[in-house]
Amino acid sequence: GQERSLSQLKGKVVLLDFHVFSMADSPKRILSLREIYNKYHAQGLEIYQVGMGTNEHFWKTSVAALPWVCVNDKSGTSAVMYNVQSIPTFFILDREGTPVKRDVQVKDIDKEIQSLL
Repeated sequence: GQERSLSQLKGKVVLLDFHVFSMADSPKRILSLREIYNKYHAQGLEIYQVGMGTNEHFWKTSVAALPWVCVNDKSGTSAVMYNVQSIPTFFILDREGTPVKRDVQVKDIDKEIQSLL
């Protein structure tokens, strides 16, 4: 029910995730993100997850128990800004909010996150 901008997380390392919660592998992806969040949140990692589905009620129920920032972008504007080619996908942003890696460039996500924390 609140607007949350990505710029509010400046000073944190951010995993920016574009996701469709109705996809078949969504629960598996959420569990992977939860592991990353639990491991690195106390050290300064935040997850900013952008839901791309059009069913707002389904999105709200899907994200209700998630501990990170979840926003809904039915218009797809943010995906265009980040040149998202496929979903799901993620970017790792440094503490200044600059994208440093996208998922296809990441071989070891733990190593990438640790190098920025």
